[in-house]
This record gives sequence, C-alpha cells and structure tokens, in this order.
Amino acid sequence: MPLVDWLQTPRVRRTLAASAVVLATGGLVLFRSPTNSIAQVPVSHATSGTVAQFAGPGLHGSVSLSHGAVLAGGDRDVYAEVRLAADPAARAESRAPLALAIVLDTSGSMYGEKIEQAKQAVLGVMRDMRDDDQITMIRYSSDVSVVQPLARLGDVRQTLATQIRQIEADGGTAIPLGMRAGVKALEEAGRGRVRRVVLISDGLDSSRNESEHIAHDSFEHGVTISSLGIGLDFDEAYMAGVSQRGHGNFAYVKDSSALASFLSRELQQTASTTIEGAVVQVKIPRAMRFVSATGADAKVIDDENVELRFGSLFARDERRAIVHLSARLDAGETVKIGAIADWTQVVPNSGSPFVPAHVEVDAIALRGATDARSVDEQRDNGVLADATSVIASEKELEATTAFARGDVAQANALIEQNQQALRAAATAAPAPVAAKLQKQWNAYEETKKAFHAPAGSGAAREAAKSAYQLDNDNLARATY
Repeated sequence: MPLVDWLQTPRVRRTLAASAVVLATGGLVLFRSPTNSIAQVPVSHATSGTVAQFAGPGLHGSVSLSHGAVLAGGDRDVYAEVRLAADPAARAESRAPLALAIVLDTSGSMYGEKIEQAKQAVLGVMRDMRDDDQITMIRYSSDVSVVQPLARLGDVRQTLATQIRQIEADGGTAIPLGMRAGVKALEEAGRGRVRRVVLISDGLDSSRNESEHIAHDSFEHGVTISSLGIGLDFDEAYMAGVSQRGHGNFAYVKDSSALASFLSRELQQTASTTIEGAVVQVKIPRAMRFVSATGADAKVIDDENVELRFGSLFARDERRAIVHLSARLDAGETVKIGAIADWTQVVPNSGSPFVPAHVEVDAIALRGATDARSVDEQRDNGVLADATSVIASEKELEATTAFARGDVAQANALIEQNQQALRAAATAAPAPVAAKLQKQWNAYEETKKAFHAPAGSGAAREAAKSAYQLDNDNLARATY
C-alpha cells in the first residue's frame, strides 16, 4: 500500500496514534587511522527493532526503518531513513584551508545596480578569507573568461580587487561555460583543501541537463557546487537542480543586495567543513528491492547494495536521506537490512589533514507477519512522518513548477494533496515531529494563498521562488 494511501486509512491512523515508542540501538564502529591500522571505538548499545546508531571520527548517525514487520504475501512499502550529523569542530579557530571558485554572471541583464552589488559582495568575501586560502574568479556571459586563475589569496588580494572593480555586464548567459571553467580551475587546488564552486546568475538558458551533468561530475571528484539565483527572472528549477547534483546550497534573493549574506554563508560553511566524501551503503536482502532515494546521490551497486553519497558536511551539519524500498515476505520470514558508512574527517593544521573512517552498522530485522496489529505496533511513526515530509516537498516542487508555467489548478491540487498527507501523518507522529509537519502544512497554506496572484506577476514569482528554495532544502536537511 502506498504511503499516502496508508496515511488516509482510518484504522491505521487510530492505531498509529497509540503505537511505536522508538529506542536507540548501537552499532560496532571501526575507523581507519592515517596509518591504515584498524582501531575499535567504543559506543553504547541499546535494543530496538527499527533503529541502528553509529559513531566514528567527527561524525555520528543512524539508520532507521519505518517498519519492524510487514504483512506477508504481497509487495509492501518500507522506508529507510539515513541520518548523518557532523560533530562540532574541536576549536572554532581551526579550519581547513579553502579553494573557492566564484563564478559570476556578467550578462547584460546584470547591468547597473546588480553587477555593482555583486562585485561589492565578492570583495566582502575576499576580506573575510585568509591569506592562505586559494581563490579563482570566473566571469561568464556569452563567453567565459578567467578573471583570476587559482592562486593564494594573500598573493593576489590587491590585484584581484582591482580587476573585480573593472568588471562590466554585457552579453548573453552561458551558464555551463562558467561552471566548467570554475571546476577546471579547482583542479589545481593544493592537497588538503576543501573545494567549492559558487555559481551566481540572474538569468536562464536551455542548458540545464548539461549544467547538472557538470555539477554531478564535479561532486564525484570532490567539488561541491552551490547556486544563487538573483531577482525574479532566473529559472529556479535549473539553479536548484545544479545545487542538488553538486550537493551544495541553493538560495534565491530578491535583489543583489542580499548576495553578500549568501556568499558569507558559503564561506563559513566551506571553512567549517569537517567531513568529506560521506557515503552510506545500504545492504538490501533479496526479498526486497530498491525503488528510489531522496536526499543523497543514490547509485545501485548490484541487486543487494545501494550506495548513498552525501558528500561534505560542515561542523554541526545534519543531513538525511529517505530510501523507498519494496518488501515481499512470507509469513514468519525474517530478513536483515544492514549498512556500511565511510567518510573522511578533515583535520586542519595536522600532518594528516584527512582521516578516513569506516563503520559497520548493526543490521535491522524485518519480518513477514499475518497479524495486522503486530505490524501496526512495529511501525516507526517518526520515520514515516519524515518520509511524508520529503515526499510532500517533492510534490511541492512540482506544484511550483506547474504554477510557473501557468497551470494554477494543477499547482493547487498538488498542494492540497500534500496538506492531506501531512495532516494524516501528524495524527500518528510523535508530538515534536507532528509540530514540524504542522509547520510544513502552514507554509503550504501560505503558498496556496500567494498562488492566487497572476502567475506572471512579481508577487507570484517571488512566492514561487521562495517556496521552491524551502522545499528544495527540505529534501536533504529537515527545514520545517
């Protein structure tokens, strides 16, 4: 039974409201030291049928299942939630050296106040960077040029500032050219540096697939890409798609005066990166199959393993992925879903700046049952609520896109479906989670009101972009 249909079932809703007290369970943690020797890290253990927790150098997390049992004899939806949380940095002043590429739209639509404020924002970020950080500056319009090849900022601070002040806006918008140049420039980054591209644009072109491919390929090579849309004319689906594939941030600012805040946040997050290359491999038994994943880059290794790539996390960052699985179990049959996590801890100012870690997570059992009550009692309502929230955000992105093309009826229909699912999930969810679902419901109510404005109006476009940003963020980080 699909998740939304299940949430609408009155019997299930009544049963779930009184069920599932979730306890934490531990896993055996191993990490690889810089010398590749294996050492055991003690962790606490508890017992639960639906949750396995783990911890290692600089990071802790959990793998949870929405069910401990499913009805036997048919295909049943099961959701796995993988959560990662980067530990606080050991010292606030200690951070990894950076390699930052700023890729700036200098097309004709940026002429005037936009380009002047953009230049001031870039100069402000440079003031906040350390001399030992590396920077490259790319400008693109109909073509692309490298304003500053990758260099130690302390060596080019004054000359680069002069070059930035001389930039003018003219021409079209060729986003892939700028992205490719930024990624290529970071290939020269020194060992031990955290690498990030920040893409800035106020326009759009027809090259979304190409740009997303560049972003995904850069992520595969350890480069994060964030994107910022300025004004009301850019394509939010395009820019958000780039950040999703590049595993960075997406933001929308109504005018370029807010650009400085975005760049400052990007600098802060990049500078406080403590985890790189975070990957969780979920081991799926033969009685189950992988359907989809949201919140991480999913790669099916074989019929029994799905790899979830999260990329980098900054200190105190929390990430999640929802994995949709389908289970078909016989009565009394029990299978186990396991996981392996790998990541690299960034250790600034040390002889070994990158410390690889490897964790084997305790497997979680799932059994086939004939008693509907026992199935109800072994549901994890928190995981189901999180899955509902993420599915709603995916549909909300569809609603925003429908509204942007003028299909107001379709947009409102999707929003109302989301609200029904959120309300049903809140009925069964633990109180703190229910409050978050209510907050998401309220946000959708405001979006629905805003969508009464004509689709092409400034107020409507602003509402659509704000909604798109919020729900795009909710796919990988809980934002409600």
